[in-house]
Amino acid sequence: MLRSVLPSMAEAVDENSQVKFLETELRRLARFTRRFSQEDPASKFVDLLAEVPLLNGETSWILLHVEIQGRGSKENFRLRMHRYRCLLEGRFNRPVAGLAILVQPIPVDQSEGVYRWSRFGSKIVYEYPVFKIYEGNEEELRQSDNPFDLAHYAGMQAWKHQKTDPRKLEYMKILLGELNKRQWSHEEKMGFLWFLEGVMHINDVEVWDSWEEELERRKEAGEMYVSLMERKGIEQEKMETAKRMLERGMPVSLIIDLTGLTEEVILSLKSED
Repeated sequence: MLRSVLPSMAEAVDENSQVKFLETELRRLARFTRRFSQEDPASKFVDLLAEVPLLNGETSWILLHVEIQGRGSKENFRLRMHRYRCLLEGRFNRPVAGLAILVQPIPVDQSEGVYRWSRFGSKIVYEYPVFKIYEGNEEELRQSDNPFDLAHYAGMQAWKHQKTDPRKLEYMKILLGELNKRQWSHEEKMGFLWFLEGVMHINDVEVWDSWEEELERRKEAGEMYVSLMERKGIEQEKMETAKRMLERGMPVSLIIDLTGLTEEVILSLKSED
């Protein structure tokens, strides 16, 4: 993602070291973020805080703020970006870089990537990068060998055709063809396939059956082998992801959107707890 969205940070990253996601540190801030929010924060966005190792031996913190249902939010998005950064820096006494990831459009004035405030001689200007999943050069994204760019392409098509499952299926088939061209490992292709099925979120049973038939056809043609056991593994991974999201208090509607699981399955997982 950094190579495509934040190339300056990607150049500084030590790729031989692991990125660490700081869930505990984010949870400590939950009581403050809820206090400032007019709505249930979990229903509108997801935050990830990552500690990124750098080539100079230092680490950098970056807050990834993913806006899920931007059109429905009545809050000041720019103010929230500024406020969360201040809370993190004040609580942990270290600078934090920000990145806003927009899944759906929000008002232009809210998506420009800058927060400004001035009064009585005091002035604040906070600028941060904004990545819009629903925008991009489709041809360049399809030709890229960066898995994130193919994921970006899939997300863009999922948004454009969110109410048209047959059109989603067309793009899923296109992406299967792109996978066949890549010299990725089998595990990497399976991981992308898991993501693709989740982000496209096919509801139409007949369309889903057509997708299964397409996978079987490609398997027989030797293009991409997807065994029954691996398909079960994909579903199991989706359920494990859903469990973790439930543990973090995310709403069922959001989990359905992100995993592609049915409401019935997610409610059954919730009842197990």
